[in-house]
Amino acid sequence: MSHSERQVRAHAFYHSYLYKCRCMGIFMKFGRFLICILRPLFYLLFPYKVKGSDNIPENNEGRLILCSNHISNIDPVFLLMAFKSRPIFYMAKAELFANKLAIWFFQKQFGAFPVRRGQGDAASLETAERIVCEGKLMGIFPEGTRSKDGKLGRVKSGAALIASRTGASILPVAIKTTNQKVALFRKTHIIIGKPITPDELHLQDHEKPELRYASRIIMERIAKMMEEDA
Repeated sequence: MSHSERQVRAHAFYHSYLYKCRCMGIFMKFGRFLICILRPLFYLLFPYKVKGSDNIPENNEGRLILCSNHISNIDPVFLLMAFKSRPIFYMAKAELFANKLAIWFFQKQFGAFPVRRGQGDAASLETAERIVCEGKLMGIFPEGTRSKDGKLGRVKSGAALIASRTGASILPVAIKTTNQKVALFRKTHIIIGKPITPDELHLQDHEKPELRYASRIIMERIAKMMEEDA
């Protein structure tokens, strides 16, 4: 077996093992406890307001993928704070999991899992599909990276692909603040929209899903929400 084949197998095993552990609830209890403890301090430093909480389906009520714009490094924390009743399993760039401490924090405590961007990461895609199919809430930033100027960037097709394979709806979320620059003591608004069904996204045909169309609709919905009064 070649070195590259061993790496692929190890990567797949790693995803499978961590996914099973998360589903058994071994790792994430401390992470949820930490969120509860730090919420008042986080709110004091980075005040936020949530609009549209009633659009969040109840736990395990249908398959769902959270899609949000990405303007700061603490966007995942804002969303974890906003979604009090539902843990979010994030698909995050592999660079965040560079050492054991990062793996312990992001992966074991908060359910994030790495994706190797631009490399067709089949193991990450399989993990994402399993999470969604079990009724857990998966979070993804469709742009694939943080926006440097706060404007919506070019959308990737990952969210639409996972939705087409799982029959999941998309829950659009807009994060907005003054000049789209998150800063200490500056209020950030988190706007949660109504779920977008696979039919609305033209993903009902699993053989030929319209991924480009679906991706565009997701970002157009987020853009429209960003124009709303928070």
